[in-house]
Amino acid sequence: MAKRRMTHDPHQFVNAADDRRRLQLAVQLALPTNAHVLARNFARSSASSYWLLMLDQPDSQVPDFLTLRIADHKLWLSNHEQLTITWEAGNFEAVAQTLHRQLTPTTLKQYSYHLNALDLVTLRLILHLEQHQLIWLVQLAPTIAKAYKNQRLDLHADFSQAKLLLGNMNNSSLQLVPVTQSAFQTRIGQYFGRNLLFSQFTSHQLLRLLPTNQWIRPLLRVCPPTPNMEQQLAANYGTDFVRIYVEAIRQQAQLQSMSS
Repeated sequence: MAKRRMTHDPHQFVNAADDRRRLQLAVQLALPTNAHVLARNFARSSASSYWLLMLDQPDSQVPDFLTLRIADHKLWLSNHEQLTITWEAGNFEAVAQTLHRQLTPTTLKQYSYHLNALDLVTLRLILHLEQHQLIWLVQLAPTIAKAYKNQRLDLHADFSQAKLLLGNMNNSSLQLVPVTQSAFQTRIGQYFGRNLLFSQFTSHQLLRLLPTNQWIRPLLRVCPPTPNMEQQLAANYGTDFVRIYVEAIRQQAQLQSMSS
């Protein structure tokens, strides 16, 4: 995948608070009445922005959600679950027109996703692990890792075959625990493709997957509670899966007590 060529300076947009407000207004004015912006974040090094939209569902306790990406270049992920709008950074008139054309009830329904009880408890586990300085990582194929976003990562074919690891959030070479659980790994790939997780490259061909807290926390607040987290996780992912992360939390606590 070739590196993008830009005819504008994305930093001129990224660093301008007024431009971000104008873009947010364009998004809000284009939304149908049953949708609103629950969270959004802006990339630091490009003119990309990500928007978590909540779609009210009158007959359901849990709303539907949609990830909207507005960017000046293609996403390096394949089989992601995002509605992507391409724009030339700073051209607010053009992007507003595109948003009005694209953000129709039919399109929102096509790209939206529903989170069931297992999704909610899995997201709560991800936050729970982060509180203990633990995150999920995948070991990429060498060609993808070396290309650093210039070769596409297929979230179905490549991600599902990658080695899944549970490790220390601050030191990716410390306490790496392999975890083999295909159903869980599939969900991690989905959350990554929805921007509920974001990535950081490390050495040893590892991709760190960190929770997008400014999205997950407000999302969980508008969804029903999920009691008995460990029992639900054991029932769906197996007791070995629970044992692995409980032991990792215990070891992490030991490391922290030794260093304090």
